[in-house]
Amino acid sequence: MNDTNGSFVRTLTSGNFLAGAVFGALATLVFTNAGVQRALFRTAAKTAGAIKGSVAEAKERFHDAEAEVHMEAGDETEAR
Repeated sequence: MNDTNGSFVRTLTSGNFLAGAVFGALATLVFTNAGVQRALFRTAAKTAGAIKGSVAEAKERFHDAEAEVHMEAGDETEAR
C-alpha cells in the first residue's frame, strides 16, 4: 500500500479537517440562507439591547452608591 494513501486517510479523519469541514458548512448555511441570517441578526439585536440595558442599570446603581457616599461624608453637593 502506498504511504500517500495512508496520509490522505489520516488527514480526512483528523479533528482539524473535520472541524474545518463543519465550520465551512455552517458558514455556507449562514451566508446563503436568508432565514438563518434573519434569526442570527434578531438574536444579536436582542443581545445588544440586553447589554445596553444592563450597562444603564449598572451606571444608575453606581451613581446611587456615589450619592450615598457623598451623603455619608456630609457633602451637600449632589452627585451627578
